[in-house]
Amino acid sequence: MLKYAEKVIGYEFKDIELLKTALTHSSYDKDNNYEKLEFLGDSILQIIVSEFLFKSHSYLQEGEMTITRAYAVCEDTLYKVSLNLGLNKCIYAGSSAITSIVNQSKSVMADIVESITGAIYLDSGINEAKIFLISNLNKFIVEYIKSGDNKDSKTKLQHIVQALHQEEPTYKVKQEKGPAHNKTFLVEVYVNQKVFGLGSGKSKKEAQQEAAKVALKKFEVKGKKKR
Repeated sequence: MLKYAEKVIGYEFKDIELLKTALTHSSYDKDNNYEKLEFLGDSILQIIVSEFLFKSHSYLQEGEMTITRAYAVCEDTLYKVSLNLGLNKCIYAGSSAITSIVNQSKSVMADIVESITGAIYLDSGINEAKIFLISNLNKFIVEYIKSGDNKDSKTKLQHIVQALHQEEPTYKVKQEKGPAHNKTFLVEVYVNQKVFGLGSGKSKKEAQQEAAKVALKKFEVKGKKKR
């Protein structure tokens, strides 16, 4: 299984135990599993994608880079990478029943990409980790930029919230005003069960976009305070 994993990853390990650990679920070994490597890989992933966008997509504005990075490192994208590589066939789990559950877990499959990144980094350094990540992420990054979703407020907010909180924002109609043919909708957007923005519009979609814009400004303020 490890030889197959090396083949699909496109990297041959000097220390094969690093790869085994990166592919080991806690149900198989509670003390020596992928979780610590995933923690390391998560940080490396952020750096590599940031540098890649800065050098290869320098025409993007800072805000567009931020949301594109959030998309590239989010669970959904890493899950797609994992499936493309067939990493679901490489995981060490406690039993066949648990393996079946693990192989269908979006979060586990995304975490495995991060743990492999951490393992490659420890085995050979950041350049090899970069080759692994960018060769598998570039397609999704390019598609995302072309789609224009990095300019859409609602989509921007979704990916930022997913990256920071591993959940999606929710929208609720607070009020509808006016006659049926000319209504105005007031919509609230919630993050972590807290109101993050209020928007109005002639349709629910328009009101949601406005609410998302307000919420994004709050995240931008938070980001600046951390600098």
